Amino acid sequence: MNTLTPDTTASPDAAADRDGRATWAYEMRPIVTAADREAAAALVQDRGLWLARRGFDAPALHVAAFRDHRAEAVGLYEDDDRDEVLVGCLLLHREPDLRTWAVDDPTPALKVSLAHTAPGRTDRTGWLMTLWLADYAAHTGIDCVYAEVPSRSTGPDGAGGRLLGHLRDLGWHVLGSGRTPDGHRVARIRLPAAPSPGLAALIHSTVPAVTRRGPKEGSER
Repeated sequence: MNTLTPDTTASPDAAADRDGRATWAYEMRPIVTAADREAAAALVQDRGLWLARRGFDAPALHVAAFRDHRAEAVGLYEDDDRDEVLVGCLLLHREPDLRTWAVDDPTPALKVSLAHTAPGRTDRTGWLMTLWLADYAAHTGIDCVYAEVPSRSTGPDGAGGRLLGHLRDLGWHVLGSGRTPDGHRVARIRLPAAPSPGLAALIHSTVPAVTRRGPKEGSER
């Protein structure tokens, strides 16, 4: 797997401004309020339009999923001159059913779905979310993170092929292919857990660290 350690010389603890308040460039936190859920739904809708223009299907259910309070949604927020801007979001599934994935190892795993970044952003957002996922898994006793991505066009020159190539560059491993319950073809990918020393100075995380082994001490990092 590629090394995804951020280029920072800051302390593992949060930086502080001149007033002594903790500051971070980014924050990964649960999306729970109605306002935050609507912001996530709007981001996903905008991303869906962007994807549609490039040949990808983005069903409306993606938008609805982030409005569903039963879904565990998390968002990556950027500190933009004291204003928080949502730049990415995804759903967490803590006890995924991987029976159709040909995964033999029953060790704790995490699955993510409906990962979206704000259109017009650079690849840095996807890198940051991958970096956080690998580190989060490592700190919560999870061995791997699983996900599915559309693969309607999987040739190297197709949109699906370019997406998979980008994900490989970020450290994801392609396991094979399959279909969703509604018949859409997907590629199945896996990200090994990997701690990133110093990440807390870049991304402040308040996502609860809960696995099938139960809560882990010091869940807020």
